Amino acid sequence: MASAPWPEPATGTPRPAGPVTVPDGELSMDGFSRWILSAVPAVPDRVPYVRRQAVAVLELWGLRDLLWVVELMLTELVGNAVRHAGTPFTVVMSWNGRGLRCEVSDADPRPPRPQLVPDLEGTGGRGLLLVDRLAGSWGTDLRRQGKTIWFEVRRS
Repeated sequence: MASAPWPEPATGTPRPAGPVTVPDGELSMDGFSRWILSAVPAVPDRVPYVRRQAVAVLELWGLRDLLWVVELMLTELVGNAVRHAGTPFTVVMSWNGRGLRCEVSDADPRPPRPQLVPDLEGTGGRGLLLVDRLAGSWGTDLRRQGKTIWFEVRRS
């Protein structure tokens, strides 16, 4: 019987077969796991790039069961950073064994303006509404030099 190229995670979620995709950015594991992707340019092609990197991190951490919801919400936050802030941004994901926290920080100090009742004819304005419905919790931390929008999800 052949052994896996790396051990199964303690979560019971099987790892994908094949080689491990190592994401760009900085990975650390010091009591919990953290991934940081810094100084991402605010251009549209970075949205799918960040999404691919985040998926690689989630797979590496054995969190495939959180993949679709995190991928959707992170895409919304990154898309908002590109579309509305227009400044380089940083993405952070932290896993403590029970919950995952995702953050997108940019240099625009203006807070987000979620549309509680989106325009039925409009093509946008639903991203933060989705985050509000799907995340266990979410929020915005304002700073003089920008903001961080974050969400948290837990395993069920």
